[in-house]
Amino acid sequence: MNIEDLPMEIRDDIEDQSLGLLEGLADDIIVIGGWGVRAHLGAGHRRHTLDVDGVVAEEALPDLAMRLEAMGLQVERAGWGVRSRVRYSPRVEVPESVRSAVDGVELRVEVSGPRIQELRTRHYFEFSLTDFIKRGVAYHGRPRELVIKVPPKEHLAAVKLGLPVDFKNNLDATLLLQTCDVREVARVIRANDDWREMVLRRLPKLKGRISQPGRLENEVAARAGVVMHEHLARLSELEGMLRE
Repeated sequence: MNIEDLPMEIRDDIEDQSLGLLEGLADDIIVIGGWGVRAHLGAGHRRHTLDVDGVVAEEALPDLAMRLEAMGLQVERAGWGVRSRVRYSPRVEVPESVRSAVDGVELRVEVSGPRIQELRTRHYFEFSLTDFIKRGVAYHGRPRELVIKVPPKEHLAAVKLGLPVDFKNNLDATLLLQTCDVREVARVIRANDDWREMVLRRLPKLKGRISQPGRLENEVAARAGVVMHEHLARLSELEGMLRE
């Protein structure tokens, strides 16, 4: 079950608990993934997230792993970084109709070094640990924001466009591109190894899925006010720049 299929009260509770985990790390990591996109788009993000994804200097990973263990997460050390998880424990009422789905929800924290690598081709995108901005992300059930460090939105769009085409990556890339400088996105893609090849490989599927009626990312993008023919033109403009 997609998290978007759960009742709103449960989705909000999941996010608040995920954000609570992030609060314990916010001073030390640069946040990418869903929370990074949320920091740029706010309520315009239009999807919920339960994962915390971040990058740090390679030498900081062992200390980070110990901190996650101290926070009560089950930690696994991988070649690319640290993967951790903890079972979601609802603080709101759960209807029996979704009980089994909710019982399977885990909150995850994954942190790597600054280089995000595509495992099959070894192409990579490298985030800067010094080029970031600070943005606030709001809790649902608490009247406060958590300030986090995030890459520029063009950098997040660039990496999302080269990742596997699923609901989250496609929607995030679509919504980010509505406010990004497309030329800057192209420049960032070109500056990272051969990430250009990854983006060009993904673009046909990105276009096909986001424009397909009945797909969740198409429906959510439409509710967010995305004008589909304009978005597809923007993707084609980006493709032309990358093929120059």
